[in-house]
Amino acid sequence: MRIPALKGKVQTVLGTIEPSDVGITLPHEHLINDGTTWVEIPDEIRERVIQPITLDTLWWVRYHPFHNLDDRRLVDEDEAVEEVLRFKEHGGATVVEVTSIGLGRDPQALDRIARATGLNVVMGSGYYVGPSQPSDVGAKTEEAIAAEIMQDIVDGVDDTGICAGIIGEIGTSWPITANEIKSLVAAAWAQEASGAALTVHPGQHEDACARIVDILDQSGADLSRTVLCHVDRAVREPQNRLRLAEKGCYLEYDLFGMEGYYPMYERLLDVPNDAQRLNEILELVEAGFADQVLLSHDIWGRARLCKYGGWGYAHILRDTLPVMWAKGFSEELIDTLLVENPKRLLTFV
Repeated sequence: MRIPALKGKVQTVLGTIEPSDVGITLPHEHLINDGTTWVEIPDEIRERVIQPITLDTLWWVRYHPFHNLDDRRLVDEDEAVEEVLRFKEHGGATVVEVTSIGLGRDPQALDRIARATGLNVVMGSGYYVGPSQPSDVGAKTEEAIAAEIMQDIVDGVDDTGICAGIIGEIGTSWPITANEIKSLVAAAWAQEASGAALTVHPGQHEDACARIVDILDQSGADLSRTVLCHVDRAVREPQNRLRLAEKGCYLEYDLFGMEGYYPMYERLLDVPNDAQRLNEILELVEAGFADQVLLSHDIWGRARLCKYGGWGYAHILRDTLPVMWAKGFSEELIDTLLVENPKRLLTFV
């Protein structure tokens, strides 16, 4: 069952638009997000966990992103409007907001942000990683979860009438848990039924994306409309990136602005800097996969906002584009990466 009314359209929180109206797009961001489920509170740093982000605490928060409650709460709508308008001021048009169930997804807030900014906001659907999932997920079947996703796409979330336009970000850990596999399978079924794109968060392991692709492929997913998120911290071996691209998936470099490493308790794979990201993207382009690469920031904490000393939603357009030109990215290639690839992805089939 595909949805005739959505075929050939892009679905935003304010309704459907034509693909030609998508413009420059950030395919993986968070505007309203509550990630406090991730905050760990060791006794020895309890005081710092509850401190607000200030210039005096920013140095610590940047390298302890799972140890500060203030950083984990993107819940201020006025702040979100102010910050994402920077993206619009630099030519941006569309933001894909992939906050999943369990991370404080708020359709009505996204509706208000879209109206206040004039940006196209595309909302996600489905479940994130195990620790954030509601307690009843274990008792649900794949069919029930797929039906929930379809409800979000066709009729809207709960009784809001505000509809999702993409499936995800579907969360997986490493190793992938039984409930996460169930969520992945359900997402694949909903993708096939709806014609929507699917975006998946991998765990921090070199083999995580390959395992995700195997599960989705066996479940009937359309890999050519599937995004593997966080390639810039999950797939560090060049041959593995090429193998995934050969499967038809989109490879998403969505941590622009972040570099170096995760804190030691999370550090399994290195994180490149932006120059290295661009070099890897050029390698994929030279191998013939320009049509399968996406760029974004994955802003999921307040320390990444300009107001708190971060790079903000305009970083790629403001700071990275000049480096792309210097490295020989053509205008046609830049348009492919920032406009054409997201447009194709978001258009229902």
